Formats: sequence, C-alpha cells, structure tokens
Amino acid sequence: MDSPYTILERKDMIHVFLTLCSFISICENRKINLANVFLLILKEEKYRKLFKRSLLVDSNFELVKLFLQHDPYLYKSKYITKYLKKNAIDL
Repeated sequence: MDSPYTILERKDMIHVFLTLCSFISICENRKINLANVFLLILKEEKYRKLFKRSLLVDSNFELVKLFLQHDPYLYKSKYITKYLKKNAIDL
C-alpha cells in the first residue's frame, strides 16, 4: 500500500498538471481538450519546457508518459497519430 506522502505527491502532480492544461487553454485563448493540449506540448517547445519544469520531469518521454497515465486513450486521437507519423519528436 502507498504511503500518504506518495498519495499527496500524486494529488499535487495531478493538480499542477491540470492547472497547466488550463493555463495552456487560456494562453491559446480557446477552450481545448486534453488531446489538443498534448498536441501543443508536442509542437511547442516553450509549453514542453514549462510542463517539464513545473512537473519536475527530466525528459520528453517522461512527459508523454504522464499524459498517457492521465488519459490512456490519447494515443487513439487521429490528430496525435497523424502528427507523430509526420514529425519525429525527440522522446
């Protein structure tokens, strides 16, 4: 069983993650879903760096993993699949 500290850490990380997603939506001046936030993270280095610094993540791979842990069905998005096939991203 997880210790309370890890549960609090996880809750804090989820809170920061969702806050950053809301921030991206505000910056883009439109209401966007998680798949579109993920696409922006893949496309825009400034957003990727912001997420990595805020969530204390070292690599792009860990960042992608966080997104997929939050919503395992992101990989089914045709827009994400199309982007990943078209563009090589350093994971």
